[in-house]
Amino acid sequence: DIVLPATEFLDQNRGSRRTNPFGETEDESFPEAEVKTDSTTEVIYEAMRQVLAARAIHNIFRMTESHLMVTSQSLRLIDPQTQVSRANFELTSVTQFAAHQENKRLVGFVIRVPESTGEESLSTYIFESNSEGEKICYAINLGKEIIEVQKDPEALAQLMLSIPLTNDGKYVLLNDQPDDDDGNPNEH
Repeated sequence: DIVLPATEFLDQNRGSRRTNPFGETEDESFPEAEVKTDSTTEVIYEAMRQVLAARAIHNIFRMTESHLMVTSQSLRLIDPQTQVSRANFELTSVTQFAAHQENKRLVGFVIRVPESTGEESLSTYIFESNSEGEKICYAINLGKEIIEVQKDPEALAQLMLSIPLTNDGKYVLLNDQPDDDDGNPNEH
């Protein structure tokens, strides 16, 4: 599960507006920060610092919940109630990713997005997770490794043998023990 700061405080100048008591907004976009470079993970740590500072200054405690699915093709943010994708990022467009060094639940990634002008822009996204950020980074790295070895069936088979999977082989195990009573693995 991924939670995001509710962005209702950004809408203060829109006049009277009905607010959702669960902290979710009608806006389907996610908080992002444009960055100038993706050469190091420092841009992610700086964005994390800014998000934490903004949350403290504006007393933002309500969050919008999403589920994060990492596949060998993409990162998908899914609405937990409707199971509809809120955002989809091609894994090949993820240029950097990192977990916060002290707050283990924070994770961020930089996305390279082609613009209509032919240029590219870089945006960083920061999330707070119910899982450790390092586990999410592991899943992203694994997805990127699978992309790299897909052209070599032998290397792909070797990689797949080294991955801890659920009994049905569909999901990567990020936790040693199941975290739900319904038997579903942690898919984050």
